[in-house]
Amino acid sequence: MADTTFQNGALEGRDLPEAGEIKFRPIDPNHTNILMIGFGLSWLALTTAWITLNLIGTIESSLFTGYSYLILPIIPVPFIVVLCHIYTNGCGYALREHDVHYKHGIIWRNEASLPFNRIQHVEVERGPLERLFGLSTLKFFAAGGGSADLRIPSLPEAEAAKLRAFVLEKAGADHDDA
Repeated sequence: MADTTFQNGALEGRDLPEAGEIKFRPIDPNHTNILMIGFGLSWLALTTAWITLNLIGTIESSLFTGYSYLILPIIPVPFIVVLCHIYTNGCGYALREHDVHYKHGIIWRNEASLPFNRIQHVEVERGPLERLFGLSTLKFFAAGGGSADLRIPSLPEAEAAKLRAFVLEKAGADHDDA
């Protein structure tokens, strides 16, 4: 008969796994396009307001004479494009035996883990831009939360459906084992 006594022994620092051991899979490169379209639409709104205010004379500046104010909104565009690429390249997800991980960020790098035994619900979301590129966002909900505890954006539709089924199966198995 197996000993079922609860044990919670201390771990030595050398016994802990290295964080770098997790093999992250990249998200779809079209995430860059989705980000650039989103930023582009926001930037277009700001640029339209900037040009309109300059044309009607609300903004007066000795720095911008004639039509030189039209150049100012163009300056950040290359930086936005490069940052969108860097951000997408830094995103990744990993499924392990007992949990799912997601990493993202440029300056503030974030890495989140969610154990399968905490997952109550998994949802596939497809906004208009994601549908345009054939992508989906996988949203994981844990017990006691009203919003998604973990989101993995820009997964191909078939892969998102497959991951959802796998995670729900693992989450159900983990709940049955508890």
